[in-house]
Amino acid sequence: MNDWGMSVLSQYPVTVRTTRKVRGALLCDTKEGLYLLSEYRGKQARLEAEAALLLYLAENGMVHTDQIIKNEKEELLSKNEEGTGYVLKMWYPWPECSVSSIGDLVQAVNSLARLHVSMRRMPKHLLIKQEKVQSEESKQDMTEGNAVTNTHKERQSLACQYEKHNRELRRVRAYLHRKKKKSVLEQFIQKSLDEMYNQADIAVRAMMDGELYEVEEQAKKEGHLIHGAYHQHNVLIGQGQTAAVNFEQFRVGCQICDLYQFIRKIMEKHNWNQELGMRLIREYNRVQNMSQKEISLLGFMIAYPEKYWKQVNFYFNNSKSWISEKNIEKIKKAVEQNSVRTAFADCLLQKQL
Repeated sequence: MNDWGMSVLSQYPVTVRTTRKVRGALLCDTKEGLYLLSEYRGKQARLEAEAALLLYLAENGMVHTDQIIKNEKEELLSKNEEGTGYVLKMWYPWPECSVSSIGDLVQAVNSLARLHVSMRRMPKHLLIKQEKVQSEESKQDMTEGNAVTNTHKERQSLACQYEKHNRELRRVRAYLHRKKKKSVLEQFIQKSLDEMYNQADIAVRAMMDGELYEVEEQAKKEGHLIHGAYHQHNVLIGQGQTAAVNFEQFRVGCQICDLYQFIRKIMEKHNWNQELGMRLIREYNRVQNMSQKEISLLGFMIAYPEKYWKQVNFYFNNSKSWISEKNIEKIKKAVEQNSVRTAFADCLLQKQL
């Protein structure tokens, strides 16, 4: 076992049998059960709010979640000799959601819908606690002049976030227009950028529509909570059951964002298969009925070429003299999948579920 692992685990009332490294953490098999030890860099107030949410979901929720375990001092956060903070979570002996298993994917969106239902029923006093945390984070973020992070997105509407992406695409276009000697990748980006930007611009204009803006405002007004990072790595499935884990980015927001994030990542791996995509969305809608405005918002989010923006922006903000083959392939794949992605978005926008 790692020394840091032993020093931190010794602060908990558990008897460790074995440990092994997993994605950025230490999986611990103990006499008391399975736990996950991971580093925590967030604020204490957010950790307390997360623990309160998870406890509520454990007692009243419709889906399994991880749970933050207190140490022998009844504290949520433990530190090693260097002062680095760690949290210990109750864990599950189940594999991550398989992107190649249709059954897993359907089960995952069903669980997401049930999670959203439970989160909408969260007691007001717990919701106020979370809103206070977000308010303090936003004030600190603005005071320090930091860039918008995942936990601070509530300050901006979706349209504002995507318009920021568009400004970044315009900067790349201007840069490539000025540059005389271009690499093969830069030539490829320049050739594809106008079409992708036009799609991005149309999607943002649609999201700025008053009715779609109301979807977000209503969600915030009613205190809807979202997971914030609901993707296949944070969904564990086994024995016919599902567990949603790693709620560090949870916040008040539009729950369609969770569904979009999961759908986009899965659909990219399935070449935007319309039949699969509609099946997943219908399964979510069967449990958590969406309004037509919410469906339209989801459609325009899918219509936005987010994968392309992400990779092009990565190129622009890093060394332009060299970029890995993996990232080059991601940019090319985003362009190759453009027609099937837009076709799926059109299908969603034109169809009734």
